[in-house]
Amino acid sequence: MSLDNIDKKIIQLMGADARMSNHQMAAVIGVSEGTVRNRVKKLINNEVIKISVINNINRIENPSFAFVGLDVEAREKDKIALALSKMPEVRFISSLIGRHDLMVFILADDAAELSKVLYQKIASIPGVRNSESSIGLKYFKYDYKLARLLCAADELSSNVRAFL
Repeated sequence: MSLDNIDKKIIQLMGADARMSNHQMAAVIGVSEGTVRNRVKKLINNEVIKISVINNINRIENPSFAFVGLDVEAREKDKIALALSKMPEVRFISSLIGRHDLMVFILADDAAELSKVLYQKIASIPGVRNSESSIGLKYFKYDYKLARLLCAADELSSNVRAFL
C-alpha cells in the first residue's frame, strides 16, 4: 500500500495521541471526518498501523525486564525469531551482526515468569544454542515513544518480509 501525505499525517497524529478523534484529525489535516475515518480503517485493514496499548514500565510494580542475546543455528534463525514473536512476554526481537545472532527484550510480570520464559520457553526452542541474559534492576529512563517506534518497526518489518 502506497502512503500519501494524508495517510502520513494521520499516522503522525495518531502516533502523538492515538485517542485523537477523527473529527480532530480532520480539522488539523484539512479534510472531512469521513476521509479520516475511511483512511484509518484502510490503514488498519492493510496492517500499516495497529492500535494498541503500551505499558509504562515505570508504573508496573516490580517488573522483570531482560535483555537476552541468543546464539542460534544460522539456518534456524528465522524460525526461532518467529517462535519468539509468538510469546507475549517477548517485546522486541532483532537479528544482529556481532556477539549474538538475535537480541530479545522480555518484559515479565515477575521474576518467576521471567525465569519460566528464559529457562523453559526459550531454552526449548530447537536451534537455540546459548543465551546470555542481563536483567534490568532499576530503570532510569523508559521512553514509551521507543516502544511505539519498536511496535511500528515490527509491524513494518512483518509487512515487508513476512516471517517464513
